[in-house]
Amino acid sequence: MSDAETYLAFAGIGAPVTTAMRGMGYFSQPASKGHHLAKHGGLMRHSVNVTRRLLALTGALCVYWPRKESPYLVGMLHDLVKCRCYRAVPGEEEKWEYVQPEYHGHGACSVAIAAELGIQLMREEIAAIMFHMGPWGVGKEYSESEFRAAMKAFAQQIIAAHTADWYAAEVDEREVE
Repeated sequence: MSDAETYLAFAGIGAPVTTAMRGMGYFSQPASKGHHLAKHGGLMRHSVNVTRRLLALTGALCVYWPRKESPYLVGMLHDLVKCRCYRAVPGEEEKWEYVQPEYHGHGACSVAIAAELGIQLMREEIAAIMFHMGPWGVGKEYSESEFRAAMKAFAQQIIAAHTADWYAAEVDEREVE
């Protein structure tokens, strides 16, 4: 069993949903078009890296989660929309083009796809996924007032998810030059 499958199991996601995620490209899509892990399987690897960092931050910062599966769910699902965001450029190995998802904001779209898969998320988990871009999402994915309201209610969870995502992308996944 891969790290991703193990973490999905710890999240309480069973084999039928994992199979559906595989069919959507979760295990094969890139994590980005040209930034971190822009290669086959990058999304799955990035999700594992974020989950590892989120688990460490949860312990170190005593982040409250409503259930033990929460950091696994948030880490593994925060970029679920990327299954639908990239298409391989024909004839170009490891080159991807962006495809606009049907919802605005990749955090919100990831929550919607999780719901389509039958994954029930709690309020803290939804907020952490929706606002995991932190202040960088203001004006692009959500308004400043939406971000402030979410931070007022779920600051620990949002900051932990944002930091885990940022650290994974900028430290764990940085290409060696």
